[in-house]
Amino acid sequence: MWAYCRHTFLDKGETTEPEYKDVLGFRHLLAGFLLLLGQIVDAAATPVLGYESDRVSGFFQYGKRKSWHLFGTILVTISFPFLFLKCLGGENADDWAQFVYYAPFVATFQIGWAATQIAHLALVNEIAFDESERVGLNSYRNACTLLSSVVVYGIATGLFGLDNSDKFTSADMMQFMILMFSVIGIGGIFSVFFHVATPEARFSEHAALMELSNHHCQKVDMAWCDWLKEYQFYLVAVAYMLSRLVATVSQTYWPFYLKDTLNLQKMFVAIIPLVVFMSGFFASLLMKRVNQLLGRKLTFVCGLILIGASCVWLWFLHNQNRMQVFGAAIIMGSGSATLLVTSLSMVADLIGEHTTTGAFVYGSMSLADKLSSGTALILVQAFHPCKSSEVSCPGAAHYYHLVMVFLPAGFSIVCFLFLLIMIPIKIGQLRKSLVAVVEPEFTSDETQPLLSSCSSEVDS
Repeated sequence: MWAYCRHTFLDKGETTEPEYKDVLGFRHLLAGFLLLLGQIVDAAATPVLGYESDRVSGFFQYGKRKSWHLFGTILVTISFPFLFLKCLGGENADDWAQFVYYAPFVATFQIGWAATQIAHLALVNEIAFDESERVGLNSYRNACTLLSSVVVYGIATGLFGLDNSDKFTSADMMQFMILMFSVIGIGGIFSVFFHVATPEARFSEHAALMELSNHHCQKVDMAWCDWLKEYQFYLVAVAYMLSRLVATVSQTYWPFYLKDTLNLQKMFVAIIPLVVFMSGFFASLLMKRVNQLLGRKLTFVCGLILIGASCVWLWFLHNQNRMQVFGAAIIMGSGSATLLVTSLSMVADLIGEHTTTGAFVYGSMSLADKLSSGTALILVQAFHPCKSSEVSCPGAAHYYHLVMVFLPAGFSIVCFLFLLIMIPIKIGQLRKSLVAVVEPEFTSDETQPLLSSCSSEVDS
């Protein structure tokens, strides 16, 4: 909801006439800077939070992953309402003054969001030891994320579908407030359910199981700095980053493409994302089986093909056949879900048994994601043909058409090229794996166990 609705809530649109301003009427570049600020804070916070989540055992004897998830949930709950309310006491203030007002709430929200996401992802690897189970959990996790988005945009469809106007105005403030409080309420209920009903497996239990199954050879987990020496770490990060870029750019600019390029009524700004998320939800449910049949890389290629097909379809859309956007939305939703689930499964494969630093790995992946997404969004806003002084800007329609077609398609092509490099590589078979071999035999005086340690190089 943040990347999608907040941009619509902030951005001024095509004119400077008061009756046609979007809800807050920020200039395009300032709206982009506020989103970039959130991405930078998120990017800076994720590796730090990941490192701390791995290091700290938990707060007040609570599980270490769930402790950080609870911390993030509190920050999100406190800051999120202010992001969709007008500047208190300064509704008519200059854009830069309002930027300063919203910036702390954006930063607090992004830190909280990073804490919840990193802790939740790291928990997947700790409660599921089997590769297939991890793929299944990532699939169901993504499906639930999309289902929550379906609920949000279902509410939005009901709120914004009550009138037939084509533009968002300040009169829509109440609808955004209702939507925001609905999200807070529903999210709060499920967060409580998660903390009450989800047990967190202690690392000591996992270590005991691994020791029983490998009593002659106990693998020592990777330190955070060891990951930086693995080239697989960077290849998987690029694949994850590009799959996230496809989803972020398309989700962010759907509303502008629909209302500016296709001239659809604003209720379609909620309906089309609903279609995208519904198709992604059903695609996510199939991902465990598809990954078992095709493997990670071939499944990823299928996702790239779906994204490419949807971009081609979008290229040929215009006012006369604009209702075909439903078909393109279904294909793009399925392709995005395929890429996201499979890239997360690649990260889980990379981590493997090294779960004690799993949060750092997820945090590093998110760092790449947020920096690239923030850069992409600010560049799109910076090259926008509309200037704040212009009464109208016919070029906006063509501009958003180009953004929705060429950016997802371009990211997919680059991702495919990196995937070709990864074909001979078995993800998770690290070049250097620290191994401690414990022999149960004793020396001649039977007082000292014979302990030998080795560092084995694994070609991959």
